[in-house]
Amino acid sequence: MARTSRQWIEDTVILALVIAAACLYFVMNNTPTATVHILRSVIDDQIPRLPIFTVPYLAFLPWVWATVSYVWYKNRSFRRLALALIIVNLLACLTYVFYQTAVPRDPVLGDDLFSGILKYIYGHDNIYAGFPSLHAAMSATIATYFVIKKSRWTWAFVSMAALIVASTLLVKQHFVADAVSGVTLGVVVTYLCFRLDFRTVDKSKTCDL
Repeated sequence: MARTSRQWIEDTVILALVIAAACLYFVMNNTPTATVHILRSVIDDQIPRLPIFTVPYLAFLPWVWATVSYVWYKNRSFRRLALALIIVNLLACLTYVFYQTAVPRDPVLGDDLFSGILKYIYGHDNIYAGFPSLHAAMSATIATYFVIKKSRWTWAFVSMAALIVASTLLVKQHFVADAVSGVTLGVVVTYLCFRLDFRTVDKSKTCDL
């Protein structure tokens, strides 16, 4: 869908707002509150730590932002996707403010490549802001977008989202409750953003993605 010059400017501002909303995570990840909750369950204790899953875990950021940039550039219902991402990030950060959680991690003892990458992740990502998982929430948002848009690439994006969600558990960056709540948040918010009628956004139900 072709844009006017004004719409290009407006959508670029919206893209900047999406990025700003996502960056709030880094503030909350370094802001423990007086009470910090740990949501570890019996299921979490049965899940092994597999450092090789650092690959899909780290692929999350380039995958999400490459997709968002493409949707912005091609104008494939960009404003609806942007709205979903902004709401997801704001709701997650609001949760971190009033219900801060932590994910304690055991030391990494291996000296192989993937263990080294995991040590790097642990060293640069604090233990706070776990519930809901934004890796899971934003991945679910992207996957739900492709499901709703009935893209021929839906299977690939849903598979990638599922792999990223699994990686959050298998590198012990999140608990099951974090991942489940994140996926639920992403799916519900995205579905509502695409189903509610907004006068200023594109109403197309399919796209050539």
